[in-house]
Amino acid sequence: MRIAIVCPYAWDRFGGVQTHVKAQAATLRARGHEITVIAPRTWRAPRPPGEIEQIDEAVRIGRAVSIPANGSMAPITFGPVAAAGVRRTLAELRPDVVHLHEPLIPSLSGLALLNVTGPCVGTFHASSEASAAYWTARPFLRRAIDRLGVRIVVSEAARDLIARYFPGDYEVIPNGVEVARFSSAQPVDLGAGRAVLFLGRFERRKGLEVLIQAMTRLRDLEAKLVVAGTGPEERACRALAGRLEIDVAFIGEVHDDLKAGTFAAADVYCAPALGGESFGIVLIEAMSAGAPVVCSDLPGFRAVAGNAALLVPANDPGALADGLRGVLTDDARAGAMSEAGRTRAMQFDWSRLAASLEDVYVRAAAGAGP
Repeated sequence: MRIAIVCPYAWDRFGGVQTHVKAQAATLRARGHEITVIAPRTWRAPRPPGEIEQIDEAVRIGRAVSIPANGSMAPITFGPVAAAGVRRTLAELRPDVVHLHEPLIPSLSGLALLNVTGPCVGTFHASSEASAAYWTARPFLRRAIDRLGVRIVVSEAARDLIARYFPGDYEVIPNGVEVARFSSAQPVDLGAGRAVLFLGRFERRKGLEVLIQAMTRLRDLEAKLVVAGTGPEERACRALAGRLEIDVAFIGEVHDDLKAGTFAAADVYCAPALGGESFGIVLIEAMSAGAPVVCSDLPGFRAVAGNAALLVPANDPGALADGLRGVLTDDARAGAMSEAGRTRAMQFDWSRLAASLEDVYVRAAAGAGP
């Protein structure tokens, strides 16, 4: 099939939705489909915002600007120039199906939903409380969402949110991971000592400051914190780590095989998020690489981790430190968690999920579209 996948966020920025779309596109291409990804261009790109640019596997349209959303900064693009770019691209591609990620976000996905003329499906990722804008624009958004032939959510938490505003049928197809790529990764060198890894955006909702505080209670273990990522809270997190004098290494953003090797080298992966997590794809990536996982007890994380991770109360440095200590000081427990995580991760392998997506596309193309 000829499938257009629309990502609302800048293609070269780190994020869960972008990670999902990249893996989805690669998996479907490997299964013989003709895939085109449409996504915003980063603001750093040299080309004019009205120009359509084909780079690697993505068609980049407009120029992304970051706006606050769900406790994060969302790099999106909107406006008449971007809308024209979406219309022109879809007209040239003539896809059998258009797959929109976060179709109600005022970015390329939302613009595509308003301009698509053939079958389309949509995936909803977010699980945190929507803004009053959902209620204000509900009549208009309801007409837009009715254009979706099939509505997909990545988790029950995501369904609970979107169905509250727009009741209807939603199919759960979770985020996927290329398990083999992570499970076969060679560990990178993180230096001496037991490494507690944080990998993600430096945003308050990700809870890095809570983890930094927790590390002060683990000095006797000679454990070190390895922080991979970047974001608006980086300066504050670096300053806090300096004031508390913890052993920490900030290694910047890591991608692709380097990310897999970083997970494989960690003694424990920690996801101390405060909220706003509908799924937690990073947990599956860490488990695939064999890293024991300690994470906040959030609905989205709980649904992903099952019994394969240690869940602790969110925003509680003491409880987080106790959880990390329990894994770092018990090799047998850490080994059992590693094996349980690898087994759990297989349930989210893209080889399993791709067939579900193909079934959705066939149904949409057969007449379930707008």
